[in-house]
Amino acid sequence: MGQTNPFPEPDAPELELFTVYARAEIIGLLRQLRERGVLTTAYYDRNSRFAVTTLLAVNPEFEEVIFDVPADERAQRHLLAAEDLVFVAFIEHIKLQFRARKAAATLHDGAPAFRVRVPAELLRLQRREFFRVRTPISRPALCLVPCTESDDPAAEGGHGEPRTYEKLTLLDISVGGLALLTYPHKLTLPPGKTIEGCYLDLPGIGQVTVSLAVKHVDSAGRDGRARSVGCEFVASAPQARMMLQRYVNKLDAEQRKTAVCGVR
Repeated sequence: MGQTNPFPEPDAPELELFTVYARAEIIGLLRQLRERGVLTTAYYDRNSRFAVTTLLAVNPEFEEVIFDVPADERAQRHLLAAEDLVFVAFIEHIKLQFRARKAAATLHDGAPAFRVRVPAELLRLQRREFFRVRTPISRPALCLVPCTESDDPAAEGGHGEPRTYEKLTLLDISVGGLALLTYPHKLTLPPGKTIEGCYLDLPGIGQVTVSLAVKHVDSAGRDGRARSVGCEFVASAPQARMMLQRYVNKLDAEQRKTAVCGVR
């Protein structure tokens, strides 16, 4: 997926990877819309009409999300009569989208408003195709990179020289690639090299088999001895991409939760 647009995303199987179902996370994202005063577009009448609004309150104890009403009275009537609404907003290039079956008129601080139910699911879609997150130092993800090759296809079965692996720490990761921390005296990964049969150990997700194409090598660390090796995944299988996306989403959710707690 490339750049997203301001209109509602259609129902599509590939968007399942970007759908949030955790109630606490959904409420947290809605509260971000309120705290930042983000303009939200409410689409209705099969997306043929829309109104720009702002989120005024999130009341999970009453299962309600409250928005201000459009200034135009005709738009108010159409919105309240609609049987299906889609809300779209952006926070720092992240598209948030959720549906509501019906809006009801209400008051907020004595002023006209409308409310909908807290959604059971919410689409959280990055504007960039491959959103990159840093991996935690406390529980790092690892990559086993083969460093001994053998011409014998049966080598790993015990006939000939067995394949050995170098265990490398991930610096960051996306669905499209990753950065590895290496030391040249242990293992050299020059740009242009393709490495087959690598194993990613992703905490909380599992092990994923990938092939890596080395794209660039940069210095890492103050001593200048370490290297950050940027790699791209080569022809990842759908199951591998799904596991990678789950891990990226998991890290992103954890880091956003930590950031919110830190602010509080």
